[in-house]
Amino acid sequence: MKSISYPNPDHLLEVSLEQLHTESNNWLSEIALWRVELNFFQRLLDSIVGQHPGGQAKQRISHFENLLYYFRGELLDQLEHDVREHEQYLAYQLDMRAPFNEQVYRQVHKKYERQVKAFEQDFKEYKKDLYRFAGRLL
Repeated sequence: MKSISYPNPDHLLEVSLEQLHTESNNWLSEIALWRVELNFFQRLLDSIVGQHPGGQAKQRISHFENLLYYFRGELLDQLEHDVREHEQYLAYQLDMRAPFNEQVYRQVHKKYERQVKAFEQDFKEYKKDLYRFAGRLL
């Protein structure tokens, strides 16, 4: 009986630079959507404050707002800046067909991919916690 072996990622063909270009643009679109969601969450928290001005809800609201500021002000701003520069660099290289160190570019791309995925996971947890909290109070 033959066993099926799964391909080793180290031996797979690398995706094309055009695919990396598309992926970077998708990340920028995701970041834009996350910003819209963060603005909505701020309005949601503001409405909860209006309905529950004191007590334990205030502490939780403060916690969620602090995370909002951190996500919006530090993480997303830096991530967007880095991904945009990364994308513009690749766009220039593709347009000009200029030689560049593709392996280094791919390593940097992987780094940003990990950062985007990490933020996405943290943001999912944040949303889950916020929805639970808001659902109990509204």
